[in-house]
Amino acid sequence: MAMPGGGADGTAARRDPAGTPADRRRAGAAGRSTVGAGALLEIRDLTLSFQTRYGLVQALNGVSLSVGHRERVGVVGESGSGKSVTAQAVLGLVPAAEVTGEIYFDGEDLLRVSPGRLRQVRGKEIGYIFQDPLSALDPVRTVGDQISETLRIRGVRKAEALRRSADMLRRVGIRDARHRMDDYPHQFSGGMRQRVMIAMALVAEPRLVVADEPTTALDVRIQAQVLDLLLELAEERSLSILFITHDLGVVSGFAERVVVMYAGRVMEQGATDELFYRSVHPYTLGLLESLPRLDGEIPGRLTTIGGKPPSPADTPRGCAFHPRCRYALPVCSEQVPPLVVPPGGGHPSACHRAAWLAERPGVLR
Repeated sequence: MAMPGGGADGTAARRDPAGTPADRRRAGAAGRSTVGAGALLEIRDLTLSFQTRYGLVQALNGVSLSVGHRERVGVVGESGSGKSVTAQAVLGLVPAAEVTGEIYFDGEDLLRVSPGRLRQVRGKEIGYIFQDPLSALDPVRTVGDQISETLRIRGVRKAEALRRSADMLRRVGIRDARHRMDDYPHQFSGGMRQRVMIAMALVAEPRLVVADEPTTALDVRIQAQVLDLLLELAEERSLSILFITHDLGVVSGFAERVVVMYAGRVMEQGATDELFYRSVHPYTLGLLESLPRLDGEIPGRLTTIGGKPPSPADTPRGCAFHPRCRYALPVCSEQVPPLVVPPGGGHPSACHRAAWLAERPGVLR
């Protein structure tokens, strides 16, 4: 079976959004190997649980991923897969949760630092772009006051903080920035509010930016503008970016590496082209197969993944994806597959049948 948008060999085609072509992504990555050179952010065996009336609910189960210096890493998966809570755990934004594992930022374990040190990291060293700017921004404070606060709480004088904030607003494409500093969030369009969030995340010049579904509520044209802006700023400021999304078309043109999550676990990860053309996990293949075709015959109905993601309060035993998987074996309902590179494969996959899938990678048979 050919993948949507792919050729006769069944390989998957990228869906590069306008303004963010894959050759630009590759050009930004050319000449550097970030993972082998030491990661800026490294998450190891991260487990996160919430105490509920149903007992202890595990939202993350041994998540491990990394972001190298000047690298853009995409995290994809359906809603409820654990993408956002992983990012929030990095900055300690889930205080009610029980968290174990290690989160190293530039060699420092953020799960072991003091609350004061964590406050220093937030904003200054790691910026965060929230997915819904209208709810993330304070409706009764001007955007200038909110952007400059990141600087003022670090000792920057008010006049200087406002000047730098206006410069950052101008850099993200907001016209008449000095006057717009006095406006409130509701006076901006959706795309402009997202630019305000980007300015707020970058004004203190962090080294890592977490972008939590920053284009979800935007139309395609505005999506492309926001992605272009993030790419330009990443190159201009030598930023590392952890980009969270459920849109494979967006991540294909933006990220250098992709991590696929499902039910609080990493299912597969690898270089973007490798994952799109040579995936060896049924879940990733199912996501790719569900994309509309860009060439060839238009199917009457899109292929879907049957069922729905499990509740964290009732995760299936063994591989969490096995109730929805067309390739499930008896062992899949008993044992959690390790995230390893299968024989014949080129990147890690958490699937008991990964070696078999590696015989014809990128094909949902």
